Amino acid sequence: MSSPDPVPEPVTLQAPELGRRQIMHQRWEDVTFLHWRVDPARVARLLPVGTTPDVFDGSSWVGLIPFRMVGAGLGTGPAVPWLGTFAETNVRLYAVDQGGR
Repeated sequence: MSSPDPVPEPVTLQAPELGRRQIMHQRWEDVTFLHWRVDPARVARLLPVGTTPDVFDGSSWVGLIPFRMVGAGLGTGPAVPWLGTFAETNVRLYAVDQGGR
């Protein structure tokens, strides 16, 4: 299974403008990225309709990303007291659409 070669997006030092108002802010600390190779056919059924597994070197990848979210708050305001810092873990599958994004 292969994905089309997407057109690379330009990489700049300046972040792109947000399309709308900021609704939340946060900082990640103590981040670890763990990844395992998987057969793309085994994870395809877990992805949203219209997407396929992103494939690199014949494999798709499952990611486990534990981190501490620090200072989370609404908009541009202060962090939410007692709730703005907590541990979180993301489990990720990587996918592309027909345009390769």
